[in-house]
Amino acid sequence: MGKNLRFERKFIYKNVDLENVIQTVFINSFCFKEVFVRRKVNNIYFDDHNYSCYKQNVSGVGKREKFRLRWYGDDFNKIKDPVFEIKVKYGEVGDKISYKMEGFQASLNELSREEIYRVISENIKKPKSTLRARYGQLQPTLYNSYERKYYLSFCGKFRITLDYNQEFFDPDSANFRISRQNIDEREIVLELKYNIEYDDEARQITQELNSRLTKNSKYVNGVERIRFLSV
Repeated sequence: MGKNLRFERKFIYKNVDLENVIQTVFINSFCFKEVFVRRKVNNIYFDDHNYSCYKQNVSGVGKREKFRLRWYGDDFNKIKDPVFEIKVKYGEVGDKISYKMEGFQASLNELSREEIYRVISENIKKPKSTLRARYGQLQPTLYNSYERKYYLSFCGKFRITLDYNQEFFDPDSANFRISRQNIDEREIVLELKYNIEYDDEARQITQELNSRLTKNSKYVNGVERIRFLSV
């Protein structure tokens, strides 16, 4: 088990304006406030040839991993100071291992799948033994971006993020922008994040969110739009 386990509870709002969801966050009795500027989150997801990560997620395998390269910026094509992340899920809780690539910059449309793989290996600045054991059989399988807003409870124990304007692209496409698939802009993903010791308190927050807890994976959603896979 990981050392920094936390819950990431997800709630989906459909056919609703972003401002309405923001108001739901603000009127919560835990007094959430916005704590960071809105950012565009960009990802390259990795999987093996059999799409094992995708299939494990859909099947609900108890322990599973997800691999991605993440960076921020409104121009999806400009990779700058990315972080390679391994997200590990143990049932309902999860942990994350991060490898920073500080100072690295590249244009995504100038990198082939093989070059993406190579530059990650060459630019990670931490010991790579943990990564090598997992990374060797992986390849880029999905590009993804979305906008995110950030909120923190008054007590500091709980964080909420709102994700919207989700886009997915095929890394196999000669021009990835042509392969764009998107989710309706009026579909918003709310994530409530907190350490496992606060689970009892979190129940009060979730009761006030006016939405049902649901299973939602951007990677699964994107693969099914781009690849049309099924288990």
